Amino acid sequence: MRPRLGGVFWLLFCGESASAVGTGASAVALPLVSFQDSGDVRAAGLISTALSLGIVAARLPAGLLADRHERRTILLWCNAVGALVLGALAALQASHAAHLALLLVAAFLLGAVGSTLAPAENVAVRNVVDADLLPRALALLQGRSAFAMIAGPLAGGALLKADAAWVFGADAMTYLTAACCAFLLPSNMGPVSEEKTPLGATVEGLRFLWRSPLLRYGALNATVLNLVFNGLLIVIIASTQSAGAGEVSVGVQTAALGAGALVGALVAAPVARRLPVRHAIVGATAVIAAALLGFAVVRTTWGSALMLALAAAAGPVITVVVSAAQMRITPLRLQGRVHSGSGFLAQAIAPLGPVLAGASAHQFGMTSTVFGAAGLVLLLAVVGAFITTHHAGHSDDLSHPEARSLEVRRG
Repeated sequence: MRPRLGGVFWLLFCGESASAVGTGASAVALPLVSFQDSGDVRAAGLISTALSLGIVAARLPAGLLADRHERRTILLWCNAVGALVLGALAALQASHAAHLALLLVAAFLLGAVGSTLAPAENVAVRNVVDADLLPRALALLQGRSAFAMIAGPLAGGALLKADAAWVFGADAMTYLTAACCAFLLPSNMGPVSEEKTPLGATVEGLRFLWRSPLLRYGALNATVLNLVFNGLLIVIIASTQSAGAGEVSVGVQTAALGAGALVGALVAAPVARRLPVRHAIVGATAVIAAALLGFAVVRTTWGSALMLALAAAAGPVITVVVSAAQMRITPLRLQGRVHSGSGFLAQAIAPLGPVLAGASAHQFGMTSTVFGAAGLVLLLAVVGAFITTHHAGHSDDLSHPEARSLEVRRG
């Protein structure tokens, strides 16, 4: 009989899948509502920035929380808080009292809730799924994220045609569903850590990350691309509204990012197996630059969606290639800290993306803003070509002393 993931995994998966789709809808609705109310693209940028700030602010504390406390409790309370925030937001929107300040607070809280849920779910999955089935379980989680990027914006765009309060109310119900699923989970999903020096452990992982040329460039690459992609939603909203395309066009183009990410996740592993690390990273980064140039000149909804999908498809390729190299280079005892450190660095300035995109679009216009982003990504590809070629031997041959000793021990 084929091994099964088990009922606990599917309960966890289904609950968090519901909230992921709802969050995808609210992530579009929040900046769009602020833009429609104010007529200023900078207000939409502030909303998306607040969401990203919540994610970044909670990222490192969330990891410690997931290690030190019962995961079922974290999942239950975080989803309950998400339902409460969105329920209040729906009521405020229905009564036309959802002012910018309240939208900013709601966006920050939702970002923090999502960032806190992610490590708790990850630790829980690792403890309720057999080791042999972990790759299958993690692949399902990645596919869910891409699906949420598609279904969430489409649902949000459709509900926005009626009233934004429907979006927030529906998202509140998804969080409530996830909270109910968390309540039904067992309470013994893995041991808790008694680590007493989290700061020193975090610094050790960051130090190892900084000493590797490939990992340094991987963090730089992720930082720049997160900055660019975080600003794309604001560009999409502003460009469609100025062209009179409407909310459905926003949903279609935003969903294209999810569709591209899904395709990219499917092709990333074969690309990583067939291409050298430097070729895959530089090539995929150049593809993003070319797609952004195409997005800047295309004027139709579906043409823009195609360019966005192409850009998004290249992202998972870079992520998989860099992550595989990171796992190969990093000693086992530092894997978690290096991974969380690189993720934090990649998100550290991402909240500036929407604000910069909004300010640039206001000052220079949509086309110039996207051309500037494409040029920045192209420069990133050129820098990557130099660094990965110059240090190819060091990166691919595991030249770091700790990595070499690890490989010797593995035999």
